[in-house]
Amino acid sequence: MLDDEPQAIAGLIAAGDDQAAYARLRTGLGWPRGRELPAAELPRWVELLGELAERRGATPLAELAAAVVRDPDSPDRLYELGYALIDAGAPAIAASVLWRCLALVGDSEEVVTELVSALESALAYPDALALLEQHAPLRARSFLVRYLYAFNAAMTGKLDITRSVLPQLVPDSTEAIALNATIAGIIDRADRVASVCPLDDRDLRGWHYVLTGTLLTHQSPYGFEDPMHGRYAWLADSLPRLATGIERLVALVRPLGLPCVYAPPGKSHEIVGQAVAARLSIPLVPWPSIGVPAPGLVVLYDLADLDPAHVGQLIQRRPEQIVFAHACPWTVDSAIAPEVTTLLYQSLVAPWGESMVVDPTTREVATSVADERSTEAIAQDLLASPGLEASELVADDTPRWEALLHRVWPPTPGPRSRVWAGGPVASSRFS
Repeated sequence: MLDDEPQAIAGLIAAGDDQAAYARLRTGLGWPRGRELPAAELPRWVELLGELAERRGATPLAELAAAVVRDPDSPDRLYELGYALIDAGAPAIAASVLWRCLALVGDSEEVVTELVSALESALAYPDALALLEQHAPLRARSFLVRYLYAFNAAMTGKLDITRSVLPQLVPDSTEAIALNATIAGIIDRADRVASVCPLDDRDLRGWHYVLTGTLLTHQSPYGFEDPMHGRYAWLADSLPRLATGIERLVALVRPLGLPCVYAPPGKSHEIVGQAVAARLSIPLVPWPSIGVPAPGLVVLYDLADLDPAHVGQLIQRRPEQIVFAHACPWTVDSAIAPEVTTLLYQSLVAPWGESMVVDPTTREVATSVADERSTEAIAQDLLASPGLEASELVADDTPRWEALLHRVWPPTPGPRSRVWAGGPVASSRFS
């Protein structure tokens, strides 16, 4: 029973099992269940949240939780806690707290937009869209709320709404120009692929292009029909999978005649950069300390490993510049969208990283050691890999892929989008 949950969570905290306590608290207080909590019960749940935060050394968060416990009907205290929870990586709990705040303040742009931010981070785009639909007067007077309405409609697969809102996004500031461009880019890409992509709740590759401008060259066959629909969850990557991604990249970029390959600092990026440069028979050149790496092919292993200091060098797609990221996370946003990516994942271990392995004799799980060889040696193994077997490629749908390429490749210069977490094609996400 949910009524007994706070007591059970308190028992877990007393026993020192913070991880289990937080998991149960997140289920009970997090969205969507948390929005159904009676207002009188919220302080007890927030008190437990504060205890866990204090035990983890998050004293400012614990203090904000304590302020809500003392004054649970204060919109300011609730807003401050919700805002902090988003920053702390707990958007589902933040959404429940901000939902209570909104019930107290009504049609507040500040609270609505922060609640939408929490719901987006929790990948609850349909709920964000429903919330925004309920605030028509706010949409009428706020550019930001109109933008969020158009964006969440796109992330829910309702491009008719996005298309109808675009003419209303008349920018009056630099920030508004960028937001307008985001929505205009989505609609432009959707128009390009209208006759070759169904853009239904199974068209992962089509939607990934429309929302981000990125071509996804490989779809996971595991749970393709249900529940993953082309994304990977926990993936121990392999040299054959990476070799397949490189071969597909080479087929795309070789005709462009790019002069060189760049790889940002980092062992994984450098391994893949060396292999790609060898396959294309063009040089791997040093990453520029100033300026931008263009023209040329920018090669990353994992987009999540791109140093934030280098993001600004890649926001603009320069003439004769292509960015490739073999792997891209799908449960969190990324600052820039590459032109090409091999796969989408939630959790990833590189082929040369530490990984969990099962001893074939004892059946016990152990951790394998990382491959400490030079980048050159590992790149040579990668070049020698035969690629994935046919059984791993059954979800890649070659005819639809070729039809998509005919419409959208090569890309034209302009600002790169972000990679948005989630989207209209659902996949199971694991805690």
